Amino acid sequence: MKPADLLYMGLGAAFLAKDRFEAFLDELEKRGEMSRTEARTFLEDARARALKEEEAASARIREEVKKVLEGMGLATKEDVAEIKALLQKKPD
Repeated sequence: MKPADLLYMGLGAAFLAKDRFEAFLDELEKRGEMSRTEARTFLEDARARALKEEEAASARIREEVKKVLEGMGLATKEDVAEIKALLQKKPD
């Protein structure tokens, strides 16, 4: 399974969980266990936390990809720019 597949599966699960979570809050509101204002506040807080977690996960993924690429010994943009500069300085 590719990393992209795992990411898509995770996103799908997150969207499913979000829909179920909103339905749960609606049910609490209907039963009078939570006011509409409380439900909205709770949902906004949950969205903010989810966004922070998503940003943190993205940062971790970028860092891991960077480590893997460094381990492969591939040339970076900086390496290529340095080589280009050296080739341009080379006398013909």
